[in-house]
Amino acid sequence: MKDTSPLEKAYDITANRFHKWYGLVAASFLVMSIALIFYNLIPTGRVRFLWYAYVMLGIEICIIVFWLLHKFRLPRNSKKRSGLVICIHADTDEAEQKLKKDFISAINKKVQGGEMNEIFKVITIPNHLAYKYNNFKDIYKLHKKVKGHIYIFGETKKRQHGGEQYFLSLDGLVLHRPVAIQVSKELSKDFLATLPKGINFQEAFAFAGFQISADIVLKSVEYISGIAAAISGNPFLAIKLHTDLKSRVASVKNKLPGDQSILAKIDNLLANEYAVISAFYLSKDDRDKTYENLRSSLALNPNCYQALIVESIISFSWENDPQKSLSALKKCRATDDPTWRYNEAFIRFWLEQYPSAWKQCEKIKKQNYLNDFDVSRQVTEFNENLLKTVTDKPVLYFWLGFNYYFKQRNLPFALQNFETFIQKADDSMTLLTQKASSWLVDIKREGNWK
Repeated sequence: MKDTSPLEKAYDITANRFHKWYGLVAASFLVMSIALIFYNLIPTGRVRFLWYAYVMLGIEICIIVFWLLHKFRLPRNSKKRSGLVICIHADTDEAEQKLKKDFISAINKKVQGGEMNEIFKVITIPNHLAYKYNNFKDIYKLHKKVKGHIYIFGETKKRQHGGEQYFLSLDGLVLHRPVAIQVSKELSKDFLATLPKGINFQEAFAFAGFQISADIVLKSVEYISGIAAAISGNPFLAIKLHTDLKSRVASVKNKLPGDQSILAKIDNLLANEYAVISAFYLSKDDRDKTYENLRSSLALNPNCYQALIVESIISFSWENDPQKSLSALKKCRATDDPTWRYNEAFIRFWLEQYPSAWKQCEKIKKQNYLNDFDVSRQVTEFNENLLKTVTDKPVLYFWLGFNYYFKQRNLPFALQNFETFIQKADDSMTLLTQKASSWLVDIKREGNWK
């Protein structure tokens, strides 16, 4: 066997163990040796050795600074893209090389080669630092420094197990902006459901094994990123990611781990995303695109809540069919969101079903929803615009007064609308006039009005 030269040994140590103290020594030896070789090639007297020594000293200082940065400094994400952070520790040099060459490089290649490059920046935590971050608590600490959004962490090992095998264990965490912590936790659960906890393969199939593992990871990332995009207010990107992902996963006969979990949920996700886009075009009064996206949503999930809300609005506003609107809202009753209940109360007031409308009012008054104020404000805006053209629905003043009083705590507006309602109400509205009269007494007392 051919003996390895000192320079070759120094190069090998520098390339693979630069973060160690002897890696710094090897790098210094390598650079200085090369510098001396070059100096000996310079004609005698052309360059004073002292000046050359100063140059070499400067280079050595640069090496030390670079070594310190390499050893201790963590990479940091930019604000322009979402950070996909890979923090996987390899317990041997060989496993580390395979991880870099076949797994991480595959992820980089696939991200950089497609549209995901506009979304993600792949951030790799160096192996000598990755071992510090091997659980969820540690990843939260890492997040404070790196500022990533999706974290893949774990370890890879090479072991004798019926022949030499690689064992790759993975975990994931989603800390995507600008979603709330609770939402991030839910996203992380979904992420883990699509991400296999452990993968093992023979050394002979290491390349294919790491490539397949990278594919699984990227599918999971694309799946979760679509959800995060939707939550962050970009349903168009969400649909793009999820449509492409669904097509890829569905077209493969031999499903990989996580594929079935993706297929089980992706139609519902797409239905919600189409519904959000339909609502967007509804706000722009673009009927063609509103109906187009609504049909796409309901085709994927006939019980999609957001789609049913849009259907109820356009049935009333565009089709002049309050009964159809009410039918859509009845399918929403199992949902926690209050929008359907507000809308149903309004429709029943419109249809002059006052006892049924009042039942919904009672439930709205008793329950406090997280988005009560926003929904109530949308309700008052819609009804005030409606009253500019509708003159034969005095009950709408009651509905406005109710929202201003109980949900927005706007006493002057509540007073004004309740008084207008009582003036315009007929005998069919006795129940409501009694309620309004009682509340007027309370409002005047609270506001110190006579």
